[in-house]
Amino acid sequence: MKRRVLSYKMYLFVLLGIFFFSLSEESFGYPVGSNGWHLNSPFQAKHNADLVCKVRVLSIRQEEVLKYGPSTLMPNVSRMIATSKVLSIIKGDCPQVIDIEFLYPEERNRDFGDLLCQIYTELSENEVCIVFLKQAKPYYKLNRIMSKARVQPEIVDYNLGDTPNLRLLAEFLAGCKSNNEMVKLQAAEELGYLGDVMIDRLREFKDDKEMFQRLVFGLVKAKEALRKTRSSKDLVIRTASIISSFQADNSPGIEGPLEMLKMDPSYFTPNDSLKKYGIPDFCVSGLQLRLLEAMDSTTRRFMVDLKDGSIIRREEGSPYPFRGVRGFDYAGFFKQAMDCESVKKDTQMRGHIANVIWIRYEKGSIPDMIRLLDDSNMHIRSTAVSALRKCINSDLSNSWERLHFYNPRAAKEYMRMGIEKPLEERQKDYQDNEQEYIQYWKRWWQENKTRFQTLDKITNGAD
Repeated sequence: MKRRVLSYKMYLFVLLGIFFFSLSEESFGYPVGSNGWHLNSPFQAKHNADLVCKVRVLSIRQEEVLKYGPSTLMPNVSRMIATSKVLSIIKGDCPQVIDIEFLYPEERNRDFGDLLCQIYTELSENEVCIVFLKQAKPYYKLNRIMSKARVQPEIVDYNLGDTPNLRLLAEFLAGCKSNNEMVKLQAAEELGYLGDVMIDRLREFKDDKEMFQRLVFGLVKAKEALRKTRSSKDLVIRTASIISSFQADNSPGIEGPLEMLKMDPSYFTPNDSLKKYGIPDFCVSGLQLRLLEAMDSTTRRFMVDLKDGSIIRREEGSPYPFRGVRGFDYAGFFKQAMDCESVKKDTQMRGHIANVIWIRYEKGSIPDMIRLLDDSNMHIRSTAVSALRKCINSDLSNSWERLHFYNPRAAKEYMRMGIEKPLEERQKDYQDNEQEYIQYWKRWWQENKTRFQTLDKITNGAD
């Protein structure tokens, strides 16, 4: 019965999210990978807001009630106006006092419980927060649902720089020192998004020495803050900080991530997360998946030298860049992660592991590539075949792999000459000949595994 009640509430929550979105005249976009609690503040500031500012709410009044019939399963919604004092401006310009319009379900406690809409859509009197607003005369409008960040303290010195991202960074660095765990959690998450953006912009500003140094300094400060929040006694803050550390290129070591993957999902369930945070995503199983998603996404970018913004190559003279987080032992981590019950039971988790192994193609991960050849999922098996081909440089390749992998400069020429087959043909070829590929690599492993096992012993002994 409890499971049915939870499912019903989650269903209503999804409908409510669709409802609020449908009321907006414009589509303001949506941060990829967002779990619905954190903002992805650099994305929101750049794409979804005309004005970003810190405010203190002075008063709130109800303008009207929007009524909907019972057949819609939607609650009546109040259109509220929050008169607010602007404490500081992060992006845009505005008067010292502004009116902010937001929508709020009138019957908050009967069917919807303490859901996300009651945490982030509402503004309350005397509240201090950062708001992401769209200009809509005569008011400013809160951006859909995810448009507000808890922040402390009220006054923060924007001494890192005048850009929106550097001002946001100053706010969330201060938030990491807060005694309020909700403020600290949101700050730790946002440092990850800001770190990722700053790394991306290092190459853009490598010829602008002043801005380059500001970005590097800000990134160093974010890493320092995350090292501290990773030691939090709170499971969610600690894990969010580990995830953000991958985004900010700050190795958390393998022990913290492994501890999370080994944790029993019953320790903190979706229902527990829903009660505390308004969404189910902060449960153990949700955090485990997000951890591997972050590891996967952060290996899609290049490692950048913080001295000059250049791309770090795999070896001197090589055109191929290092990817991922410097200093993190990916091979050592995956060797143990693949034995975790959470990973064994979840295809998505194994898929993210396979992707990282494929992207990095380290010789230390070859035993794990071989293990993945027996996975129940065909995409994971094909990824393992491709990783082996990249790592060993064999002629027998996963047909999904582009022919010009080892010669990127030849890509356009291959396409012009028609040598490169369309993706659909390569996928079909792999499906038709999969066992040939897999058996080839299994035979290869039997003939060569001794030297890799010896190498593994030497490496572990050195540690």
